Amino acid sequence: MRRKKNLIINLLIIVFTATFLISGFYIGRYYYTIYRSEKAVSDLKKLIGEDDKITDTNQINTEQSEEKKVEFTDIDGVQVQNKFVKVYKKNKDFIGWLTISGTKIDYPVMHTPNNEEYYLRNDFKKNWSIEGTPFAAGKCDPLKPSDNVIIYGHNMNTGTLFGELTKYADKGFYESHKYIEFDTIKEDALYEVIATFKTEIDYSNKNAFKYYNFFDANDKTEFDDYVKKAKEASPYQIETTANYGDKLLTLSTCSYHKNQGRYVVVAKRIMVNNKLINQDKDKKKKKKKKK
Repeated sequence: MRRKKNLIINLLIIVFTATFLISGFYIGRYYYTIYRSEKAVSDLKKLIGEDDKITDTNQINTEQSEEKKVEFTDIDGVQVQNKFVKVYKKNKDFIGWLTISGTKIDYPVMHTPNNEEYYLRNDFKKNWSIEGTPFAAGKCDPLKPSDNVIIYGHNMNTGTLFGELTKYADKGFYESHKYIEFDTIKEDALYEVIATFKTEIDYSNKNAFKYYNFFDANDKTEFDDYVKKAKEASPYQIETTANYGDKLLTLSTCSYHKNQGRYVVVAKRIMVNNKLINQDKDKKKKKKKKK
């Protein structure tokens, strides 16, 4: 009887020990892949440099009109602006860099049209990673760019990747993080947030706002409808809006308020290579308002 009891105890010890070791392995693997991914990104930043990056939204001058001269290098028939040449040579799926100053969102963006979600669980070096790497939707063209470029990224509980995107639910956070930088291999661009909202993926509901299906507008009505629905879904009013002809950037991440919940931030392009877009039109509108 005692021998049988000891055998059971020994078996339980073995089971608990094995469970502990296996759990420890997966937890260790989880944090190691995050470390490896973040280290890879940190190394890439050193190749680019921080000289022309905005570190404080207060530095942004929306009256600036002098266009920055961008120089390019031809790499296998692709024109790549010089600051990204070293990064592009390491991985030709790379199409740009996304930054929201004052947050941890400061990452390369990948694009694999024929295998859209490849970087969902792969880092920049194509190693498996729980974090993955931000990537543009396969159906959009980030370099043209499409009327709406959608970029996806994981909502990590460590705050990395798009983990801070849900903070836009707080208007105070929006007020101090209105601008998004998305510099591609073709041009530098600055975007201003026009809407932010919670939603869910619901393919069965015909009336659901399928923001993830909008890339290029067939006409003004379709573009205006997207902007209207995005702004109506926002928890607070944002005065800045977008008009037909503007280029949009939509950031999307998981949100845990529902099973297929998503948190979305929509912004419009306001500067290209340091030059304000539609500057003359904006000035005319301001003059009309004053009259």
